Amino acid sequence: MNAASAYYHRPFQSSSSSSTPNKNEKEGRTLLDLLRSRDKLIGKHDDDDDDDDETDILQLEHELISRLSSLNASVRRCGLFTNAERAQSYYKNASDRSSSAASDRTAADNGAEGGGGGGGTGSSKKRKRKKGGAGGTGNKSTGNGPSANSYGIYLDSHSNESFPGISSGEKCDLDEGLVLTAICRILGVTVGRKKKDGSDKVRGGASSYGLMCAALNVLSSLCDHAKDGMAPSLVVGDSTCASIEGDMVGSVGSPLLEALCDNILYSYYKNDDEMVKGLMGCFKACASVVSLLETRLSRADKTLQSLRDSTWLVLNNLNGLSAKQEELVTVQKAATVLLSTLALAGNSDGTPPAKLWSQSVTDGITLLRWAIHGFFPMPTDDGPNMNAEAKQHPTLWKDHESWTSIAKDVSAMDNEEVDLGNDPTDNHRSQALKSRIQCLTGYILSLVKMENYPLHRLNNLSSSTLSLPFDSLLDTSEILLSFPLAAEARFRSTKPRLRSTPVADGLLSPNAAMEISAEVRSCGHVLLDDTVNSCRGGSGALGKARRLVGMSVANLQSSCSTALVSVVVDGGRRGSSNMGSWIRGSIPLRIKSIQTFHSVAISLGSGSMASGGTAKSMCRALVLLGGCLLEQVVGGEGGDEWGTLGERAKLVETSSTALASCIAAFGGLIPNNIRSTLDSITHTCLSTLYSRGGSSSIFAYSHVKRSILQLGMNCACVPWGDGGCSSSTITEIVRTVSNMLRNDADVSVASMALSTLCALDAFRTPRAPPIVIPTRGSVDETTNYGSSGVTASALVQGMNESKMEMMASKEAKEEQRVASSKKADKKSTKRAKKKKDETPTKVKEAPVATNKSEDKKASGSNSGNIDSKKTNFNFRTTAAKESKKSTVVDNTGKTGSARGEPQNAKSDNGSGEIMAAALTADEDDVEMKEEKDDDDDANSDDDDNSLDDFPDIIDEDPDEEDRV
Repeated sequence: MNAASAYYHRPFQSSSSSSTPNKNEKEGRTLLDLLRSRDKLIGKHDDDDDDDDETDILQLEHELISRLSSLNASVRRCGLFTNAERAQSYYKNASDRSSSAASDRTAADNGAEGGGGGGGTGSSKKRKRKKGGAGGTGNKSTGNGPSANSYGIYLDSHSNESFPGISSGEKCDLDEGLVLTAICRILGVTVGRKKKDGSDKVRGGASSYGLMCAALNVLSSLCDHAKDGMAPSLVVGDSTCASIEGDMVGSVGSPLLEALCDNILYSYYKNDDEMVKGLMGCFKACASVVSLLETRLSRADKTLQSLRDSTWLVLNNLNGLSAKQEELVTVQKAATVLLSTLALAGNSDGTPPAKLWSQSVTDGITLLRWAIHGFFPMPTDDGPNMNAEAKQHPTLWKDHESWTSIAKDVSAMDNEEVDLGNDPTDNHRSQALKSRIQCLTGYILSLVKMENYPLHRLNNLSSSTLSLPFDSLLDTSEILLSFPLAAEARFRSTKPRLRSTPVADGLLSPNAAMEISAEVRSCGHVLLDDTVNSCRGGSGALGKARRLVGMSVANLQSSCSTALVSVVVDGGRRGSSNMGSWIRGSIPLRIKSIQTFHSVAISLGSGSMASGGTAKSMCRALVLLGGCLLEQVVGGEGGDEWGTLGERAKLVETSSTALASCIAAFGGLIPNNIRSTLDSITHTCLSTLYSRGGSSSIFAYSHVKRSILQLGMNCACVPWGDGGCSSSTITEIVRTVSNMLRNDADVSVASMALSTLCALDAFRTPRAPPIVIPTRGSVDETTNYGSSGVTASALVQGMNESKMEMMASKEAKEEQRVASSKKADKKSTKRAKKKKDETPTKVKEAPVATNKSEDKKASGSNSGNIDSKKTNFNFRTTAAKESKKSTVVDNTGKTGSARGEPQNAKSDNGSGEIMAAALTADEDDVEMKEEKDDDDDANSDDDDNSLDDFPDIIDEDPDEEDRV
């Protein structure tokens, strides 16, 4: 079944596996059906051992992995729900089911109490309800919302091996809950009491690594989507979907973490080639669930403790796992992030997460000090009173003793590639101590940086509610940074035949301590950097300025070359001591030291250069930085450094970046003699870059060119302490190198060169009066920005107003379209009714106009070639009105011009009937034409919108033909 993991990441060819789940296709029910078929085949294969069944199992797992991968992509983009309406409808159904279930339980309890009144004393006792609700399927939720069953999430029970679910006759629309049911089924999530005889197998073994990792990815994506949706800064619209998704995961929070803990142990004990994939997925999923639910897990102390113990078990035995070193580093990182998020869950005692966070940092520091003191006592450290501290922290001491027993046991080291040497336990102990220091340092850093914490939690955990043990962190960093010198001092003071023997009161030999001293010092640099960066801008670092400057400058000096230190510190005298010579030749450690000094200088600011207690040390450090840069750029003979060309380029970038930042931060507070030295070093570096053309040796790297340009620009722009500017030589060489690099093949280098030229022009060129250029029209007249430009707020306001106008225009056009359609329907109905009521009339010839005015109008209309029916209709209407005036009877019953002329009246009446018939026909033609025009207007809304977006084309320079 593990062969199914080979199908992981394959594209799914089925038409149903689209990135967006189809609402008509019930994805949750489909996953459950596939899981049921797979479980049946697994049971049949265990009984018959048929190869065909194994092939079918692999095909089903391939189908499941493909569907889960497609579902994961959809969840990462839009979550489980397509829109807020669907989420609200889903939550309404879940609430109705929860209310119905609560009513049924209340009625059952009342009926039991009423029926047991006459049954004796034994029947009057209330029967205890099992934890988890009826049937053990998770009827009780973690919070105040609906239960898991109400959400459509059905879990297995320890006491029942059958797969629960909803019946086919039950009608509900809770397919998203069935998706979580399928994921829980794959991960082995169960509820109820576990069997005490130990027959219950470790969950997770029934699923292959590929299927388990696919389910873990969906779970992590769902938790991250819900967690980000609860952050106000990331929510674009409604946060209803994220809240409901969080409640759904919270309804199965504790059983889900228990199953993930079992999967961690299953992957660890199996220890095969795909173990790293399973451990990484479990650790990430656990961290996502804990950071999402937070204090909703406060009562699950037992579950959280099991999860913590399982994670530390993996970290303590990390060197014994059969995996590559790069994979072990990723597992260690994911495990430490998970441990750091456990503080968000709180505990059953009601301790706030902020206090638990501070206590976790203190616990990590305590474990780190115990590990170093127990294996290799430092001469500068008085050593903790471990017996007294063990009584104060019994849980921590138990963890420390557990790790010590693992580190002492050489049989736990099953890796055949390790050379045990003369002492079988020496190398194993050194690797165990190095791994322990790295794990604890990573754990402290994850806490300090609050990795994987939700954004709203980062905003709530302010400096006023957190208590960072700054002094303890500095003490621990100093111990780690001084470990190489202490190991070398112990190595030199020990006889050669005893250098493989553990030191007094320790478990590590001087040889083993020398082997891991570089890694230990790197951990000290990283810990000090993040500690200083965490309190930047506050009073914590400023209160320890002298100690921080002393630590950073001492480490920088101990990592620089002997020749540079003899010139800068000893005044040109050759030092007689060779202590730490092997550390001075390490390029990676020198880079770490420069980065530490850079962090300290930026955190303390210009006050460290103005203070009398730190100014001298800072000036010496600036010259050391310039010397490190000059050594790599100019080069020399007889160097004792070891490192690759890429590491040397990284050293140049780090040195020049740190030096440029210090010049910008300290400014005029740098003494003139130190500033002159730095300008001279910068001029030499730029001249070397220009002479070599920027394409040879170390200057072939783009990041080196950018850092050198940044240093030159800062030296040219930042004023000196006496108020003057930099010398003209610096400005000219910076301009010359920038002009050379403006056409560099790397776009970032070319952009940096152009930015440098702009800065030099703005800084060196005095402001000139504006030049007036005569044109056909002013630029302000042809643009909408005005003479003073447009501000960002005005631009945003204009865009919002434009959007509102577009929406209003669409609504108005929609209303016009609806009104025109109603008008057309009304006219068609009116016309049909008029035709129905109209009596058939014989059409006669059109009468001859008897009025001269009518003849004049008719001849005028014919001579004007009037083609419009509407104009003809107006003319005939006028003629009809005039003819009617001659035949209309007034209120007195007398006729007008027809008095005494009955024959003319009769003729007029006949001509009036003929005129009315013609008038009716013309009205019908006009109405049909108006309806057609309305339909054309309604159908041309889109064309009008598209044409409105285009500006009018104006020929500003017409030709002679156009003028004619």
